[in-house]
Amino acid sequence: MKSFKLYCNANATTATLVMLASLLTLANLVTLPATAAPKEFSLGTENASDFRPAEILTAPHPAIPSELHDHCFKSCCIARFLINPDGKAQVKLLSSSGSEDLDEAALAALKQWKFRPATLNGEPVPSTRRIKIEFAVE
Repeated sequence: MKSFKLYCNANATTATLVMLASLLTLANLVTLPATAAPKEFSLGTENASDFRPAEILTAPHPAIPSELHDHCFKSCCIARFLINPDGKAQVKLLSSSGSEDLDEAALAALKQWKFRPATLNGEPVPSTRRIKIEFAVE
């Protein structure tokens, strides 16, 4: 089976002609004359970067306030961490649980989380992480 390669030359007209000639050659309708080979581009990941996301090292759970233990409920909130290259993090609630007490408990616990920073090609880089915290009392 014959393969098809896309060649890029100096201008679009030449590239179009090369592609058309390649298609005709594949169909065995014409043979290409021997000329200087145009530059061939390969696509792939041989030049890809090595990115590793930030890792959670410690993650204490939020404590549900005692005054809410008498009620049955399920709720959640979403937080975003901004993690610096030194591993220190800032946290912000993106959505509320619907209870100010639960939001405060979640933030108090999340501020204690510790991270190993994300790395790009082995070097620490800033990153973000979203976390969903679920609460349930049954």
